[in-house]
Amino acid sequence: MTNIEVFDSKETLPYAISRISVQMLCPCMGENEIHTRTMVLFDLLKEYRWDAKTVLVLGALAATYGGLLLPIHLGFNDPVAASIATLNQLPLERTKFRPWLNSLSLLIQVLVDVTKCITEFERLPFKQAKLDSNIVGETMSNIRLATYWVVKSAIACLQQIPYFKQQATESRRAAGELSSLGYQLRSMHTHLSKQVKECSTQIEETIYQRLRNINTETHQDNQEVLQLLFSIQDDLLLQQYSRQIAITELKEKVILLLLSKPELLPTEPFHFLLQQLYDHPSNTNTKQNYEMLWIPIPTSQKWTDEEKETINFSSNSLPCISVKRPWLMSSTVMNFLRTEWPYRDGETMVVVMDTNGKVVNMNAMDMVLIWGVKAYPFTVSREHELWEEDDKWSLQLMLDGIHPEFNTWVKEGRDIIILGSDDSNWVDEIKSLARKLQNLGFEFELIDLSKRTVASASAMEESSIIQELFWLRLESINRSKLKRIQSSKRDRVFEEVTELLEFDYGKHKGWAVIGKGSTENIYGEKLTERMRRILRWGEYASGMGFTEAIRIAEEEPCEESHTVVVPFEEGLRVVTCEKCKRPMKKFVAYQ
Repeated sequence: MTNIEVFDSKETLPYAISRISVQMLCPCMGENEIHTRTMVLFDLLKEYRWDAKTVLVLGALAATYGGLLLPIHLGFNDPVAASIATLNQLPLERTKFRPWLNSLSLLIQVLVDVTKCITEFERLPFKQAKLDSNIVGETMSNIRLATYWVVKSAIACLQQIPYFKQQATESRRAAGELSSLGYQLRSMHTHLSKQVKECSTQIEETIYQRLRNINTETHQDNQEVLQLLFSIQDDLLLQQYSRQIAITELKEKVILLLLSKPELLPTEPFHFLLQQLYDHPSNTNTKQNYEMLWIPIPTSQKWTDEEKETINFSSNSLPCISVKRPWLMSSTVMNFLRTEWPYRDGETMVVVMDTNGKVVNMNAMDMVLIWGVKAYPFTVSREHELWEEDDKWSLQLMLDGIHPEFNTWVKEGRDIIILGSDDSNWVDEIKSLARKLQNLGFEFELIDLSKRTVASASAMEESSIIQELFWLRLESINRSKLKRIQSSKRDRVFEEVTELLEFDYGKHKGWAVIGKGSTENIYGEKLTERMRRILRWGEYASGMGFTEAIRIAEEEPCEESHTVVVPFEEGLRVVTCEKCKRPMKKFVAYQ
């Protein structure tokens, strides 16, 4: 018995099974005594639900017979097991007892089937869907009757242990008794399973319709909708790290439902998503007003063992809340997420639900990756507002939260140049020119964001992560803009991000974006040309800002040379030509 958890119980699972086994092994003579022992067990199990009663009784039955049959099974190859079987007066030769063993196996199988049926009924979310009281009452009566017969049959099985040690004739008579119980329970199971199926179908249809009406119905808070999503008789357990969380703890919070396959995103993008929500610099007052809730969705209708292991590992290490055992979620809910919401297998989306349980954004993934907690409360209208605020193409929009030192450089007013290329020689040339310019006194930072594979050294690994997140940010900006782009209105942000995403590396050596406030895009050949031109200016450009120098270097120099006389104090700083704005050569004149 594995993967079993007992909740709201005052005793451990092994102790409960041990107590039940003791009562079941008490000798009973005849039908009346078996009935009396059955009622004693019901009194012992009165604190447990009907499905739990049957599961615990079957556990006691399996533990007892397992202890008897295991030495026999191993006795042919293991002398120690054979000795144990002999000491317990158990027959190693099973041929004579084959009919009894077959009858026992068939009865146990039908006991398991009836127990599964009872468990299925007990797990139905009656709180989320009210059914006709007649069908529920009739099914409940049959559930109780079936539970009685499961317990009584299990006791009858254990009462036949002495027959196992006696002559074959006695075993054949005992086998007939077990077969009779098996036929009776099989007929009961057939009728009960039809009733449970009918209840399940009605509940599924009701829940599906209620899920479709989430945004049309009025709710006081998000509790009713969350309980509907996690439709089960008991509240489905949530967890954050190893701490269990009740659905009531999510009351009055904006909920971001993260839907994904069990393997989540690639590691770094997913960690970046969590960083944007939980560790973003602007995450101050709104931290307690929202929570991300991960709902993993299997790639098929049935969960695999590998997917379960992946979820158990991931959910214990995530700062966001996750469903502890998502395979217990209703198949109706899973089908709804696949068909009514725009979820596609293998993709990731973030559905936003406000404090009243209303879905206000079907996919806030991109706005979270772009703005992080600044996007709170993550509605579609908030996304429009943010684009009204961030209507300029800037390094802040591209790199905020991605590069660890970017915000520091912005505060210090540093010039920044980011570049990308498929030509490593061109990148090396740019870096060499940058070092020479920095030696002349120009202060700026250079970031290589090329889409190429980097080495696995630690410094290069960090560079690779920054590159991956940068292109992820650009793709998010592009998708977000596509949802609200207007053909009649020019959108520079959309034009610039599209140009970078679709850059023709065959036509140009690379690209660069330079600035500290507003930005300028430059193709590779022009960048190297301008940087060489600034180097030729030499010390005459000393004191000029890098962004300013790059911009001036684009202009053609004056065709005719001319002289400007300025006081000596003014000549100590950069003097530029009034026409072409280039730095002028300096000469000292004595008068």
